[in-house]
Amino acid sequence: MHMNDSSARHIHETFAIGIVEQGKTFFNYRNEAHFAYFGSVVVINPGDVHANGSLLQESCTYRMMYPSNALLQQAMCKMTGEGQKIPLFSNPIIQDNLLAQKIYKFHQDLETPPHLLESEAILIEILTQLFGRYADEKMAFNLIGKENRAVGQIKDYLQANYTANVSLKQLSQITHLSPFHLTRVFCREVGLPPHAYLTQLRVVQAKKLLSQNWEISQVAVETGFTHQSHLNRHFKRIMGVTPRQYKLMSKNVQD
Repeated sequence: MHMNDSSARHIHETFAIGIVEQGKTFFNYRNEAHFAYFGSVVVINPGDVHANGSLLQESCTYRMMYPSNALLQQAMCKMTGEGQKIPLFSNPIIQDNLLAQKIYKFHQDLETPPHLLESEAILIEILTQLFGRYADEKMAFNLIGKENRAVGQIKDYLQANYTANVSLKQLSQITHLSPFHLTRVFCREVGLPPHAYLTQLRVVQAKKLLSQNWEISQVAVETGFTHQSHLNRHFKRIMGVTPRQYKLMSKNVQD
């Protein structure tokens, strides 16, 4: 949810998790004043009374999400392997640029046709980092064992289905590991989370098609990117040049 209004004192039934996107704001939380500004991560516990507003008449915009308690409890079980109670937060304001960037990207992904694997992986990273580092009660995550077979299964599946909008649920069903655990296992063994590995596969295939003088818009469709701008962004990040530049370089080499 994208918000920019001040609010009266109120409570939420669920956690409120988000970032300040623009401006400065203050929170009256547990009868204490807390200040947040651009890039601050905000976490409000369920049932805690709070109010917020902009400072110095400066416009303030923030993005919030409200995951259900049932969803978080399910995530806790998968992360820890036991029915651990959802921990709370004493401090509602967290300064963590990497975490803020992940929350912002997750919101952006929800505004466009989502790549399920990437969005789900980012949500897992957000919850792991947030509750693992900043909750009052530290979480004991499942230990990672030798799941080489599961990693091989995931790689084979992604290589065969790189154009599909693959979800963590699908990979979980294939490997019989929880989405959280398989993401950690895959990242440890491969060096990338599943969604980033899938993007690499798509870029490799895009290079082949561009070398064959395919139209860039058609390459985006054939390699599983939502649209051409997604291909451009990921291709430039990985290869250091745009698809158009790569296509021209390939043509010059062939000539």
